[in-house]
Amino acid sequence: MTLQTALIVAGIVLLLLVVAYNQWQIRKARRPRTLQPEDDLPPMREPVVSPVVKPEVSAKLHEPLPEHQVERREPTLSASPLDAAAVAAGMAASSADADEALADEVAIAAAPSSAHAAAGKPVHAEEARPAESHDAADHGEHAEHAERTEPIKARQEAAPAQAAQPEPVALDGQPTPAVIDPLIDCIVPLHLERKSSGDRILPLTGRLRRAGTKQVHIEGLRSEANAWEPVTAGHQYEDLQVAVQLANRSGALNALEFSEFVNAVEALAEALDASAELPDMTETVANGRELDAFAASCDVQLGVNVISDGAPWSAAYVQTVATQDGLVLSRDGTRFTRYQANAEGVQRALFTLQFGDTNFLRDDLTAKAGRQITLLLDVPSAAQATKPFKTVCEYGYSLAQRMGAQLVDDNMRPLSESSFVAIFGQLQTLYDKLEARGMPAGSPVTLRLFSL
Repeated sequence: MTLQTALIVAGIVLLLLVVAYNQWQIRKARRPRTLQPEDDLPPMREPVVSPVVKPEVSAKLHEPLPEHQVERREPTLSASPLDAAAVAAGMAASSADADEALADEVAIAAAPSSAHAAAGKPVHAEEARPAESHDAADHGEHAEHAERTEPIKARQEAAPAQAAQPEPVALDGQPTPAVIDPLIDCIVPLHLERKSSGDRILPLTGRLRRAGTKQVHIEGLRSEANAWEPVTAGHQYEDLQVAVQLANRSGALNALEFSEFVNAVEALAEALDASAELPDMTETVANGRELDAFAASCDVQLGVNVISDGAPWSAAYVQTVATQDGLVLSRDGTRFTRYQANAEGVQRALFTLQFGDTNFLRDDLTAKAGRQITLLLDVPSAAQATKPFKTVCEYGYSLAQRMGAQLVDDNMRPLSESSFVAIFGQLQTLYDKLEARGMPAGSPVTLRLFSL
């Protein structure tokens, strides 16, 4: 019995070691790497998406009744907002009787489900995407798109102050998209037997927040606007679509997370008397792994260092300089962040400043000292149009002049003109690779992919 027990214990220990090693290897593979001037970038490959991207499972769009059919027109500045409000009011009134008939059913479903909604809110990796914001709870959105940093198609030119930004226009009569994107999401259409209100749907979505480490989104189709939107109280919806993210900086969607997602979707479909078009698990998990591999090949952090030419700096001095320069301390106290407004006026993280392993909230800043400040640029998260690397270098030179220091790379070599040329070339290759995939650096979909 003693030998048998020892063998069993040894087998269990060996199994735990194998599982722990595999998890370590996965996280190590996804960790952002630094980009050096002499680095060779991974080979480019052909984009895997067609010019017109369609979701894995196409969502059904109900045809509007003949009497409501109107010619589709581009949005104009002269359009009256009262028109859309009148249509919405008419749709809500026409469905009032149907919702009243379902009142008893909703009352029964809302009681247990509301507890899920309150207790099932996801805990977001806050610093991971300091920006991307999908909904107030799931994206935290992210005033911090990822401690892996902020996973914006900022290729748009800023419009004149007096001109309004046109809304995205759907092609071929398809509804205008909202947050869910077939480039990075596994989409499950839910076909409703009849229109349903957001007030009925929301209490049933408590489990549809996250599947493991992957974010889940649910959107409704408003026929009068021909657009998808996050489910909102008071609105009527023709159809629903639920999506789980295929990959993020924690890795690819795995079979366990997929099963958790499918179970939650099936429960929602049953509560709403809806039919769900569920995707194949093997194909979906494979798509997640392919997307994760692509993201890992583009997940680059570019760092420059400001090195003191004389005595070490105290952490209190570094904190004073960073604060005066308008940088914002992170919630965990480990770094300062420079934010910059994008074309839509939303503040997005541009780069971070770190002072060794200093925690500016916990450490004794008068006793902590060092000679190196590191400026880190998360390449996929910063829009190319903002020229982020140029901004980082300009700020680094400014620090060096004011603090009696010099600007060097990660190998402690002074940054020369040839170094800048080489780095700019490599950055352009990365930008082109992301663009070819339909995910320009800094775009909302890219911020989601490069987040936790």
